[in-house]
Amino acid sequence: MSKLWNFLAMVWYQLTFKPQPLPDNIRLDGLTAIVTGANVGLGFEAAKELASHGLSKLILAVRDLSKGEAAKAEISREAPECEILVWKLDQESWESMVTFSRRVSIELDRLDIVLLNAGLKRLEFTQSPTGHEAHIQINHLGTALLSLLLVEPLRRTARQTGKPSRMTITASSVAFAAPVQDILEPKGGKGIIPWLDNPGSFIPGDSRYSLSKLLDVLWTRALAARLDPTDIILNTLNPGYCKSAFHRVDATAEWASSFLAWSSAEGGYHLTDAVVRHPDSHGEYLSEQRIRPVPRIASSAKGKEVQTKLWDETIALFKAECPDANIDEFTRGE
Repeated sequence: MSKLWNFLAMVWYQLTFKPQPLPDNIRLDGLTAIVTGANVGLGFEAAKELASHGLSKLILAVRDLSKGEAAKAEISREAPECEILVWKLDQESWESMVTFSRRVSIELDRLDIVLLNAGLKRLEFTQSPTGHEAHIQINHLGTALLSLLLVEPLRRTARQTGKPSRMTITASSVAFAAPVQDILEPKGGKGIIPWLDNPGSFIPGDSRYSLSKLLDVLWTRALAARLDPTDIILNTLNPGYCKSAFHRVDATAEWASSFLAWSSAEGGYHLTDAVVRHPDSHGEYLSEQRIRPVPRIASSAKGKEVQTKLWDETIALFKAECPDANIDEFTRGE
């Protein structure tokens, strides 16, 4: 019943809500932003909108540099005064993420906005080069590690400017339909991540993508509880169902987009809205460009236990597999 209700709710807001761009009077002059997954789709549209509001410097964090350069050229035509840099970032490589974060610390004199948008959707089990299931590696682990690695430059800027920096993680309303049993009672006795890395846990279709987006919500809440919102406002959001290459692996989703989907630009409006507006949204989930309730599992007592377990497992994994990451602040007492 809950899956049907969530589906009907999604159809309702897709058909009745009209996403709005940032108001013209919002200016980002002098600010520096990073957008991951910025060469295509919602990330590209969000990066373009940020640049059009006077952003001083924009880092397009992309896996494919040539595609990043093409995105830069297009954004530059609309926002010629914004300095746009294309930096390599591969969320399937610990080394790439650590190198990226060190580059941020060395080459940027400030960092005001981070939009962690990179992700993937697949319908079959795929293993990342790190050995983890691809959704778990890219959508959860890669996003989580970057969120930790970029805390210090964001915090440093906030203390220099006297106003909080911003970080947003792209989630999705599909988190409400995630198969929660896989994280409530993971099989094998080794924990949530080891179970999700097991091919036997994978059900063909989009359920693993949905679950990875629930993990994004849980991670956002766990990290937000450890951050001071006067330094960094961290939130997560649902960008809605949008027409983009992201769903190219899913024929059903592609077909349904003809009737329900917003444009990529309208999806991008949700991203920029979350990362620029809503100063009261620390640790919150936004949908339809406003703060909304999180999935029930995330707010339940059992869900809070899962959130703690996910945090502990993820931090322990980073310590073991990515010892070069500078996340000591988050490992004390672990």
